[in-house]
Amino acid sequence: MARIPKAELERLKREVSVERLAEARGVRLQRHGADLLGLCPFHPDRDPSLVITPAKNLWHCLGACQAGGSVIDWVMKAEGISFRHAAELLRADLPPEGLSTGKPPERSTVPKLPGLLDASDGDQVLLRRVVDY
Repeated sequence: MARIPKAELERLKREVSVERLAEARGVRLQRHGADLLGLCPFHPDRDPSLVITPAKNLWHCLGACQAGGSVIDWVMKAEGISFRHAAELLRADLPPEGLSTGKPPERSTVPKLPGLLDASDGDQVLLRRVVDY
């Protein structure tokens, strides 16, 4: 499989808005100076910990998950898919060069794998899973 050209990756990062991806996931964003704040959709959150910097088109969670990055990283985390698959989803939803609409990508058709443990599971549950394996 051919590599995705670096210029194409830069185009995706430049033309797809992290702010729109977050809003498409139901995140309510509030302006805080030059940044936008909201509840992180990737972990239970009571206080806004998601920071989006529109000028750089980057995001970062200051809460439990500590995740962050570009639009590709957002799609990878949101859909539970690989870098290449995330880039392909974004490419498919991006119009030809020069005709940007800013529409968020469609959902992945690849099923997410279930997590091995829940955050509330104790050491005994983890040990039992290891032993069973």
